[in-house]
Amino acid sequence: MELATLFGIFGIVSNTVWPLLKTRKYLLLGQVIAAIFMCVHFALLNAFTGAAIMLLAALQASLAIPLESHPRFKSVYLASIVLTPLVCWATWQGIASVFSSLALVFFCVGNLQVNIKRLRIFLLMCIFGWVGHNILVSSYPGLISNGLALVTSIFALAREFRVPADQNERAVSAS
Repeated sequence: MELATLFGIFGIVSNTVWPLLKTRKYLLLGQVIAAIFMCVHFALLNAFTGAAIMLLAALQASLAIPLESHPRFKSVYLASIVLTPLVCWATWQGIASVFSSLALVFFCVGNLQVNIKRLRIFLLMCIFGWVGHNILVSSYPGLISNGLALVTSIFALAREFRVPADQNERAVSAS
């Protein structure tokens, strides 16, 4: 098995699991792990914009963790967003670079959210940017990862909107 495929498989597993995590902190830690695996996968495929964007995604997910408890940290996080167009320009590989950069923009805006529902909505949009990138660089593990992450992300978002059973019972008994 090629090393790129092996790291792609690790990325698939991580990208399938982290959307299912319920708390923002662990969701972001899962993103960091998945981004590192996918960074190595893309680097081994010579998809350097994708690799650089994934490295930047890991950095930004790490920077987003303290936003909930330290709102003043927001300026540090916002400063890191400036790196997105710089990485795209520095590693330009045509339209694939546009798609991975678009994915990172949704990722950044999503991770800026402390509301988990809004965070999940932006991360869902991020997946479609990665689909475009992964088609163009022929990353089959990336596409599998995108498909599975889409399914688990939709499930996790739907779970956020479900009314807990005890609230539902209280609403019925109040009427």
